[in-house]
Amino acid sequence: MGRILSNNRRKIASNRLRFLYEVVPIFVIIFIFLIVEWILLPLIVDQTTALFGMFFYLIRALVIALVILLILYISNKKSTTSSQQVEKEFALHIAYLKLYSMTKKNYKYQLLYGFLLFFLILIPLEFLFLIALPNAVPLIAVSAVFRRENTFLLIDNFALFLLFSVVIQFSISFSEETIFRGLITKRGSEHFGKMSAVMISTFYFAFIDVLLNPLIMTIDYYFGIIWFIKSFIVGLVLSMTIIRRKWLFPMIIAKTFDSIITSVIFWDFFRGGNFTQLLIFIYSPLLIISLIILVVQRSRVKESLQIGKNMIKSHFKNDGKLDETSSDKVFRILFDIFFAFLLFLFGILISV
Repeated sequence: MGRILSNNRRKIASNRLRFLYEVVPIFVIIFIFLIVEWILLPLIVDQTTALFGMFFYLIRALVIALVILLILYISNKKSTTSSQQVEKEFALHIAYLKLYSMTKKNYKYQLLYGFLLFFLILIPLEFLFLIALPNAVPLIAVSAVFRRENTFLLIDNFALFLLFSVVIQFSISFSEETIFRGLITKRGSEHFGKMSAVMISTFYFAFIDVLLNPLIMTIDYYFGIIWFIKSFIVGLVLSMTIIRRKWLFPMIIAKTFDSIITSVIFWDFFRGGNFTQLLIFIYSPLLIISLIILVVQRSRVKESLQIGKNMIKSHFKNDGKLDETSSDKVFRILFDIFFAFLLFLFGILISV
Protein backbone atom coordinates (compact mmCIF):
# COMPACT_ATOMS: atom_id res chain seq x y z
CA MET A 1 0.00 0.00 0.00
CA GLY A 2 2.85 2.38 0.89
CA ARG A 3 4.32 1.83 -2.56
CA ILE A 4 0.99 2.65 -4.26
CA LEU A 5 0.66 5.81 -2.17
CA SER A 6 4.16 6.87 -3.11
CA ASN A 7 3.51 6.26 -6.81
CA ASN A 8 0.20 8.14 -6.73
CA ARG A 9 1.67 11.17 -5.04
CA ARG A 10 4.71 11.11 -7.31
CA LYS A 11 2.40 11.05 -10.32
CA ILE A 12 0.29 13.93 -8.94
CA ALA A 13 3.38 16.07 -8.45
CA SER A 14 5.12 15.11 -11.71
CA ASN A 15 2.05 15.84 -13.87
CA ARG A 16 1.77 19.31 -12.44
CA LEU A 17 5.47 20.07 -12.58
CA ARG A 18 5.53 18.90 -16.21
CA PHE A 19 2.86 21.47 -16.91
CA LEU A 20 4.92 24.09 -15.06
CA TYR A 21 7.85 23.40 -17.42
CA GLU A 22 5.52 24.32 -20.29
CA VAL A 23 4.06 27.42 -18.63
CA VAL A 24 7.24 29.04 -17.32
CA PRO A 25 8.84 29.56 -20.77
CA ILE A 26 5.58 31.18 -21.89
CA PHE A 27 5.68 33.60 -18.95
CA VAL A 28 9.36 34.38 -19.47
CA ILE A 29 8.97 35.09 -23.19
CA ILE A 30 5.89 37.25 -22.58
CA PHE A 31 7.83 39.12 -19.89
CA ILE A 32 10.69 39.83 -22.32
CA PHE A 33 8.28 41.19 -24.93
CA LEU A 34 6.53 43.34 -22.32
CA ILE A 35 9.86 44.79 -21.19
CA VAL A 36 10.56 45.73 -24.81
CA GLU A 37 7.09 47.28 -24.99
CA TRP A 38 7.72 49.35 -21.85
CA ILE A 39 10.94 50.64 -23.43
CA LEU A 40 9.76 51.33 -26.97
CA LEU A 41 6.11 52.37 -26.59
CA PRO A 42 6.86 55.59 -24.62
CA LEU A 43 9.18 56.61 -27.47
CA ILE A 44 6.25 56.39 -29.90
CA VAL A 45 3.22 57.42 -27.83
CA ASP A 46 3.00 60.08 -25.12
CA GLN A 47 2.59 58.29 -21.77
CA THR A 48 0.25 60.98 -20.46
CA THR A 49 -2.38 60.28 -23.12
CA ALA A 50 -5.10 57.64 -23.23
CA LEU A 51 -3.62 56.38 -26.49
CA PHE A 52 -0.68 55.02 -24.50
CA GLY A 53 -2.96 52.86 -22.37
CA MET A 54 -4.93 51.66 -25.38
CA PHE A 55 -1.82 50.59 -27.31
CA PHE A 56 -0.25 49.16 -24.15
CA TYR A 57 -3.14 46.78 -23.50
CA LEU A 58 -3.72 45.95 -27.16
CA ILE A 59 -0.08 44.98 -27.68
CA ARG A 60 -0.08 43.04 -24.42
CA ALA A 61 -3.13 41.01 -25.50
CA LEU A 62 -1.59 40.28 -28.90
CA VAL A 63 1.75 39.24 -27.39
CA ILE A 64 0.14 36.89 -24.86
CA ALA A 65 -2.02 35.16 -27.49
CA LEU A 66 0.81 34.78 -30.03
CA VAL A 67 3.42 33.58 -27.53
CA ILE A 68 1.10 30.87 -26.20
CA LEU A 69 0.29 29.83 -29.77
CA LEU A 70 4.00 29.67 -30.65
CA ILE A 71 5.01 27.64 -27.58
CA LEU A 72 2.16 25.17 -28.07
CA TYR A 73 3.14 24.79 -31.72
CA ILE A 74 6.76 24.08 -30.74
CA SER A 75 5.63 21.65 -27.99
CA ASN A 76 3.43 19.87 -30.47
CA LYS A 77 6.30 19.51 -32.96
CA LYS A 78 8.59 18.07 -30.31
CA SER A 79 6.11 15.61 -28.84
CA THR A 80 4.33 14.36 -31.96
CA THR A 81 5.49 10.99 -33.22
CA SER A 82 2.38 10.01 -35.15
CA SER A 83 1.40 10.75 -38.73
CA GLN A 84 0.88 14.25 -40.08
CA GLN A 85 -2.86 13.66 -40.38
CA VAL A 86 -3.21 12.73 -36.72
CA GLU A 87 -0.97 15.64 -35.77
CA LYS A 88 -3.13 18.03 -37.74
CA GLU A 89 -6.28 16.77 -36.06
CA PHE A 90 -5.00 16.88 -32.50
CA ALA A 91 -2.34 19.60 -32.68
CA LEU A 92 -2.03 21.58 -29.45
CA HIS A 93 -2.01 24.95 -31.21
CA ILE A 94 -5.08 24.02 -33.27
CA ALA A 95 -7.00 23.08 -30.11
CA TYR A 96 -5.90 26.37 -28.57
CA LEU A 97 -7.14 28.39 -31.57
CA LYS A 98 -10.49 26.61 -31.45
CA LEU A 99 -11.12 28.22 -28.06
CA TYR A 100 -11.59 31.51 -29.93
CA SER A 101 -13.80 29.98 -32.61
CA MET A 102 -17.25 31.48 -33.07
CA THR A 103 -19.25 29.81 -35.84
CA LYS A 104 -22.69 30.37 -37.36
CA LYS A 105 -23.94 27.38 -35.38
CA ASN A 106 -22.74 28.43 -31.94
CA TYR A 107 -22.33 32.22 -31.91
CA LYS A 108 -25.84 32.71 -30.49
CA TYR A 109 -25.09 30.25 -27.68
CA GLN A 110 -21.76 31.92 -26.97
CA LEU A 111 -23.43 35.31 -26.74
CA LEU A 112 -26.14 33.81 -24.52
CA TYR A 113 -23.57 32.30 -22.14
CA GLY A 114 -21.66 35.57 -22.11
CA PHE A 115 -24.73 37.51 -21.03
CA LEU A 116 -25.72 34.79 -18.52
CA LEU A 117 -22.29 35.04 -16.91
CA PHE A 118 -22.52 38.82 -16.94
CA PHE A 119 -26.00 39.16 -15.47
CA LEU A 120 -26.13 36.12 -13.17
CA ILE A 121 -22.57 36.03 -11.83
CA LEU A 122 -20.56 39.21 -12.37
CA ILE A 123 -23.26 41.85 -11.84
CA PRO A 124 -24.58 40.47 -8.50
CA LEU A 125 -21.07 39.81 -7.17
CA GLU A 126 -19.72 43.22 -8.21
CA PHE A 127 -22.72 45.01 -6.73
CA LEU A 128 -22.45 43.16 -3.41
CA PHE A 129 -18.70 43.78 -3.34
CA LEU A 130 -18.99 47.53 -3.97
CA ILE A 131 -22.01 48.12 -1.74
CA ALA A 132 -20.42 46.19 1.13
CA LEU A 133 -17.17 48.15 0.96
CA PRO A 134 -18.03 51.69 -0.17
CA ASN A 135 -15.08 53.20 1.72
CA ALA A 136 -12.68 51.17 -0.37
CA VAL A 137 -13.90 52.58 -3.69
CA PRO A 138 -11.89 55.83 -3.47
CA LEU A 139 -8.74 53.81 -2.76
CA ILE A 140 -9.41 51.43 -5.67
CA ALA A 141 -10.14 54.31 -8.04
CA VAL A 142 -7.04 56.29 -7.06
CA SER A 143 -4.77 53.23 -7.25
CA ALA A 144 -6.14 52.50 -10.74
CA VAL A 145 -5.55 55.98 -12.12
CA PHE A 146 -2.02 56.14 -10.72
CA ARG A 147 -1.00 53.59 -13.35
CA ARG A 148 0.04 55.57 -16.41
CA GLU A 149 -1.72 53.13 -18.74
CA ASN A 150 -5.06 54.03 -17.09
CA THR A 151 -5.11 57.76 -17.83
CA PHE A 152 -8.23 57.20 -19.95
CA LEU A 153 -10.14 57.55 -16.67
CA LEU A 154 -9.21 61.24 -16.65
CA ILE A 155 -10.76 62.06 -20.04
CA ASP A 156 -13.54 64.60 -19.58
CA ASN A 157 -15.44 63.78 -22.77
CA PHE A 158 -17.65 60.81 -21.83
CA ALA A 159 -18.03 59.47 -25.39
CA LEU A 160 -14.26 59.48 -25.90
CA PHE A 161 -13.70 57.93 -22.47
CA LEU A 162 -16.21 55.19 -23.29
CA LEU A 163 -14.45 54.42 -26.58
CA PHE A 164 -11.10 53.99 -24.86
CA SER A 165 -12.73 52.03 -22.05
CA VAL A 166 -14.28 49.51 -24.46
CA VAL A 167 -10.98 48.88 -26.27
CA ILE A 168 -8.88 48.74 -23.11
CA GLN A 169 -11.26 46.58 -21.08
CA PHE A 170 -11.72 44.16 -23.97
CA SER A 171 -7.93 43.87 -24.31
CA ILE A 172 -7.53 43.25 -20.57
CA SER A 173 -10.31 40.65 -20.51
CA PHE A 174 -8.85 38.95 -23.59
CA SER A 175 -5.42 38.73 -21.94
CA GLU A 176 -6.74 37.47 -18.62
CA GLU A 177 -9.04 34.84 -20.07
CA THR A 178 -6.33 33.65 -22.45
CA ILE A 179 -3.96 33.09 -19.51
CA PHE A 180 -6.27 31.89 -16.75
CA ARG A 181 -8.85 29.93 -18.71
CA GLY A 182 -7.28 29.23 -22.11
CA LEU A 183 -3.84 28.24 -20.82
CA ILE A 184 -4.03 27.29 -17.15
CA THR A 185 -7.49 25.69 -17.05
CA LYS A 186 -7.91 24.21 -20.52
CA ARG A 187 -4.31 23.22 -21.20
CA GLY A 188 -3.82 22.17 -17.58
CA SER A 189 -6.78 19.78 -17.84
CA GLU A 190 -4.82 17.91 -20.51
CA HIS A 191 -1.99 17.26 -18.04
CA PHE A 192 -4.09 16.24 -15.01
CA GLY A 193 -7.69 16.06 -13.80
CA LYS A 194 -10.16 18.66 -15.06
CA MET A 195 -11.25 19.79 -11.60
CA SER A 196 -7.65 20.05 -10.46
CA ALA A 197 -7.06 22.36 -13.43
CA VAL A 198 -10.15 24.35 -12.42
CA MET A 199 -9.02 24.69 -8.80
CA ILE A 200 -5.44 25.57 -9.73
CA SER A 201 -6.62 28.24 -12.15
CA THR A 202 -9.14 29.56 -9.60
CA PHE A 203 -6.62 29.92 -6.79
CA TYR A 204 -4.05 31.39 -9.18
CA PHE A 205 -6.61 33.95 -10.41
CA ALA A 206 -7.57 34.90 -6.83
CA PHE A 207 -3.90 35.18 -5.75
CA ILE A 208 -3.11 37.48 -8.68
CA ASP A 209 -6.26 39.56 -8.28
CA VAL A 210 -5.79 40.15 -4.54
CA LEU A 211 -2.13 39.79 -3.60
CA LEU A 212 -0.77 41.90 -6.45
CA ASN A 213 -3.10 44.80 -5.71
CA PRO A 214 -1.11 47.62 -4.05
CA LEU A 215 -4.03 48.27 -1.70
CA ILE A 216 -3.69 44.91 0.03
CA MET A 217 -1.02 46.26 2.41
CA THR A 218 -3.04 49.32 3.41
CA ILE A 219 -6.57 48.00 3.90
CA ASP A 220 -8.24 46.00 6.65
CA TYR A 221 -7.91 42.24 6.53
CA TYR A 222 -11.67 41.68 6.10
CA PHE A 223 -11.56 43.68 2.87
CA GLY A 224 -8.91 41.32 1.51
CA ILE A 225 -10.94 38.29 2.59
CA ILE A 226 -14.08 39.56 0.84
CA TRP A 227 -12.06 40.44 -2.26
CA PHE A 228 -10.49 36.97 -2.30
CA ILE A 229 -13.89 35.26 -1.96
CA LYS A 230 -15.32 37.33 -4.80
CA SER A 231 -12.32 36.59 -7.06
CA PHE A 232 -12.45 32.90 -6.14
CA ILE A 233 -16.14 32.57 -7.06
CA VAL A 234 -15.62 34.37 -10.38
CA GLY A 235 -12.57 32.26 -11.22
CA LEU A 236 -14.34 29.03 -10.25
CA VAL A 237 -17.40 29.69 -12.42
CA LEU A 238 -15.40 30.87 -15.44
CA SER A 239 -12.96 27.95 -15.20
CA MET A 240 -15.76 25.38 -15.02
CA THR A 241 -17.41 27.08 -17.99
CA ILE A 242 -14.33 26.73 -20.19
CA ILE A 243 -14.02 23.07 -19.20
CA ARG A 244 -17.64 22.42 -20.20
CA ARG A 245 -18.00 24.60 -23.27
CA LYS A 246 -14.44 25.17 -24.52
CA TRP A 247 -15.36 28.75 -25.50
CA LEU A 248 -13.34 31.79 -24.44
CA PHE A 249 -15.47 34.58 -25.89
CA PRO A 250 -18.39 34.24 -23.42
CA MET A 251 -15.98 34.95 -20.55
CA ILE A 252 -14.27 37.76 -22.46
CA ILE A 253 -17.61 39.38 -23.31
CA ALA A 254 -18.92 39.11 -19.73
CA LYS A 255 -15.77 40.49 -18.11
CA THR A 256 -15.48 43.31 -20.67
CA PHE A 257 -18.99 44.61 -19.92
CA ASP A 258 -18.43 44.24 -16.17
CA SER A 259 -15.14 46.17 -16.31
CA ILE A 260 -16.68 48.93 -18.44
CA ILE A 261 -19.37 49.49 -15.82
CA THR A 262 -16.73 49.70 -13.08
CA SER A 263 -14.76 52.18 -15.20
CA VAL A 264 -17.85 54.36 -15.62
CA ILE A 265 -18.32 54.42 -11.84
CA PHE A 266 -14.68 55.42 -11.32
CA TRP A 267 -14.91 58.03 -14.10
CA ASP A 268 -17.92 59.69 -12.46
CA PHE A 269 -16.32 59.45 -9.01
CA PHE A 270 -13.33 61.49 -10.20
CA ARG A 271 -15.77 64.21 -11.28
CA GLY A 272 -17.40 64.52 -7.91
CA GLY A 273 -20.20 62.04 -8.42
CA ASN A 274 -21.91 60.44 -5.46
CA PHE A 275 -20.75 56.85 -5.42
CA THR A 276 -23.77 55.33 -3.67
CA GLN A 277 -26.29 57.12 -5.88
CA LEU A 278 -24.40 56.15 -9.03
CA LEU A 279 -24.10 52.55 -7.87
CA ILE A 280 -27.85 52.28 -7.29
CA PHE A 281 -28.66 54.14 -10.52
CA ILE A 282 -26.52 51.81 -12.67
CA TYR A 283 -26.99 48.48 -10.91
CA SER A 284 -30.73 48.65 -10.12
CA PRO A 285 -31.89 48.08 -13.72
CA LEU A 286 -29.10 45.55 -14.28
CA LEU A 287 -30.14 43.57 -11.21
CA ILE A 288 -33.76 43.64 -12.38
CA ILE A 289 -32.63 42.24 -15.73
CA SER A 290 -30.60 39.62 -13.83
CA LEU A 291 -33.70 38.58 -11.92
CA ILE A 292 -35.77 38.34 -15.11
CA ILE A 293 -33.07 36.25 -16.80
CA LEU A 294 -32.87 34.01 -13.74
CA VAL A 295 -36.61 33.34 -13.99
CA VAL A 296 -36.67 32.89 -17.77
CA GLN A 297 -33.55 30.70 -17.83
CA ARG A 298 -34.26 28.89 -14.54
CA SER A 299 -34.08 25.41 -16.11
CA ARG A 300 -30.72 26.16 -17.74
CA VAL A 301 -29.44 27.75 -14.53
CA LYS A 302 -30.64 24.81 -12.44
CA GLU A 303 -28.93 22.38 -14.80
CA SER A 304 -25.69 24.37 -14.70
CA LEU A 305 -25.76 24.55 -10.91
CA GLN A 306 -26.25 20.79 -10.67
CA ILE A 307 -23.42 20.12 -13.10
CA GLY A 308 -21.18 22.53 -11.21
CA LYS A 309 -22.09 20.92 -7.90
CA ASN A 310 -21.24 17.46 -9.26
CA MET A 311 -17.94 18.72 -10.68
CA ILE A 312 -16.92 20.20 -7.32
CA LYS A 313 -17.99 17.07 -5.43
CA SER A 314 -15.89 14.93 -7.77
CA HIS A 315 -12.81 16.95 -6.79
CA PHE A 316 -13.23 15.88 -3.17
CA LYS A 317 -13.72 12.19 -3.96
CA ASN A 318 -11.01 9.57 -4.22
CA ASP A 319 -9.90 8.96 -7.80
CA GLY A 320 -10.79 5.33 -8.47
CA LYS A 321 -8.66 5.17 -11.61
CA LEU A 322 -5.52 5.71 -9.52
CA ASP A 323 -6.61 3.64 -6.52
CA GLU A 324 -6.43 6.94 -4.67
CA THR A 325 -6.77 6.80 -0.89
CA SER A 326 -8.03 9.57 1.38
CA SER A 327 -4.49 10.64 2.20
CA ASP A 328 -3.67 10.76 -1.54
CA LYS A 329 -6.74 12.93 -2.07
CA VAL A 330 -5.68 15.35 0.65
CA PHE A 331 -2.20 15.49 -0.85
CA ARG A 332 -3.69 16.23 -4.31
CA ILE A 333 -5.94 19.01 -3.00
CA LEU A 334 -3.16 20.67 -0.99
CA PHE A 335 -0.62 20.26 -3.77
CA ASP A 336 -3.02 21.96 -6.20
CA ILE A 337 -3.15 25.02 -3.92
CA PHE A 338 0.64 24.97 -3.58
CA PHE A 339 1.00 24.64 -7.35
CA ALA A 340 -1.37 27.58 -7.86
CA PHE A 341 0.89 29.65 -5.61
CA LEU A 342 3.91 28.58 -7.68
CA LEU A 343 2.11 29.78 -10.80
CA PHE A 344 1.33 33.02 -8.98
CA LEU A 345 5.03 33.58 -8.26
CA PHE A 346 5.98 33.06 -11.91
CA GLY A 347 2.86 34.91 -13.04
CA ILE A 348 4.12 38.08 -11.36
CA LEU A 349 6.41 38.41 -14.37
CA ILE A 350 3.49 39.16 -16.68
CA SER A 351 1.17 40.87 -14.20
CA VAL A 352 3.13 43.97 -13.20
